[in-house]
Amino acid sequence: MPEQVLKIAGHVPYPETVAIAALVLAIVAFVVQFRLKRRIAGSLAGIAILALGLTPLAASHILHVRNVYHIQVFLVRPDKTPIYYAQLKSTPVDDLQISEGGWRLDIPPQFRPADGKVTFSAEVKDEFLKGNSMFILAGDYYPTVTIPLVADTSAKVRGVVVDEGMAAVFGAAVSVAGYPDVVLTDKHGNFSLPAHAGNGQLVEVRAEKDGIMTRMNAPAGKAIEVILGSE
Repeated sequence: MPEQVLKIAGHVPYPETVAIAALVLAIVAFVVQFRLKRRIAGSLAGIAILALGLTPLAASHILHVRNVYHIQVFLVRPDKTPIYYAQLKSTPVDDLQISEGGWRLDIPPQFRPADGKVTFSAEVKDEFLKGNSMFILAGDYYPTVTIPLVADTSAKVRGVVVDEGMAAVFGAAVSVAGYPDVVLTDKHGNFSLPAHAGNGQLVEVRAEKDGIMTRMNAPAGKAIEVILGSE
């Protein structure tokens, strides 16, 4: 049976009920056409109805025998627009392939996890987006998983504040522009605080003491040196 037919027919709910209903309709079609003395038309109609009705049942049987899952994965941004380029990983099987505007993961029976759980993690570094999802394998052999990606805010800003003579500044207030978090440097001038951004994303760091302030743009997640009094 062609793969596309399997995919479509495999999504039909209650294939046994559909098959029984098709059998009844096929008999009715044959009887009606027979009474109208259209035996050929009745036979063709009955065969067509029966074939359509039995296809989901046959597909279900074939899929259960094969026991291979074909998971279609799609990624979307916070505004729901699709993402076509990303770093996408899955466990325990990591063999994703680009397919139909997204990714496809085939899981044969020998690689199916005992608990049926498949996890996905996605990242778009250029847009500082991340997302995760967990899916449980069940009766649908052609499931679709949509993973919403959100802004990555996990990075930190860390570094040291020094004066123009390169001596460590103790007690300088350090913050990231636009956020209320404020930390004071220790005796070695060190500080660390949430960047509210992803690794590598530029943020504005502010350091201030005794009315002297320095502002600088720095990549989140990397150690920086802030020279107090220097812009």
